[in-house]
Order: sequence, then structure tokens, then C-alpha cells
Amino acid sequence: KTPATSTGATKKAASYLLGLVSITIVSGGFVAGLKAGLAYNTFPKMSGQWLPPAGWMLQPGWRNLFENIATVQFDHRLLATLTFVSIVVFWYYAKRIPALSRGTRTGLHLLLLTAVTQVSLGISTLLLHVPVALAVTHQAGALTLLSITLFVNHRLHNT
Repeated sequence: KTPATSTGATKKAASYLLGLVSITIVSGGFVAGLKAGLAYNTFPKMSGQWLPPAGWMLQPGWRNLFENIATVQFDHRLLATLTFVSIVVFWYYAKRIPALSRGTRTGLHLLLLTAVTQVSLGISTLLLHVPVALAVTHQAGALTLLSITLFVNHRLHNT
């Protein structure tokens, strides 16, 4: 692909990534609000299972997505994993575009670094039974990740 084509695809991917980061943050808000992080303190499995044992108890079923702590935690894990993998793939391809400015390239590297840090904070928060200082740091990390994702989007769309 030519740099121009790659940059166009990269702009679109960055926009999708911004949406995914935002949805993952909202999901994390449900985890914090319901104190769902206290429910399953193992990783990657939840009490030895890939799917939470009590995942679909509530009726109607859609309520589980917002009110069932097992499902809320599972959803956040799933979204966080998808977000992390998406950022790694985005970084891998976007950094190869020769036409990127130095500032955009720096933003891409910061995006990857922040994503790695955020996943590490999230897993640590879970495994350590949600110590407040670590949980707050994880929430601040979410804002940092959102800010850097916005920065990368701005750089890609305006340079």
C-alpha cells in the first residue's frame, strides 16, 4: 500500500480504537460502581473457569450486562483484552507508515506503553483484591489511555 492509503486506513482504525477505549472505560465504571473487582480475584480464569459460573442469572438476560457482578467483570476483561490486542496491532502497523510525523510516532509509542501499563495495573488490582490506591491508579490510567488515544487521533486527522 502507498503511505496515503495506509494513512487513510490508519485514521479509520484510530477512530474505531477511540470508540473501543471509550466503551472499555465505561465498562470499567460498571466494575467500580458494582465493586465487581472483588468477585473473582484470579486471572486469566474466573474461579478456574473461562466464563463466570454465575454469568447469566438475572432475567431478563440483558440485565446481566449491567447488574450482575460476574458478567460485568467478565465483560470488562473481554473488552480490555480486545482493546489491548487492538492497540498492539494498531501500533505495529501504524508505526511503519513512513509519512508519519515524529509527534505522531511518539504518540503511537506512548499509546502502546500506556496500554501495557494499564493492563498490568488492571490485573494487579484484581489479583491483590482491589487496594484503593491501585484501583485509583488504574482509573487514572484509563484517563491517560483515553487522552493519548485522542492525541493520536488528532495527530492523524490533522497532519
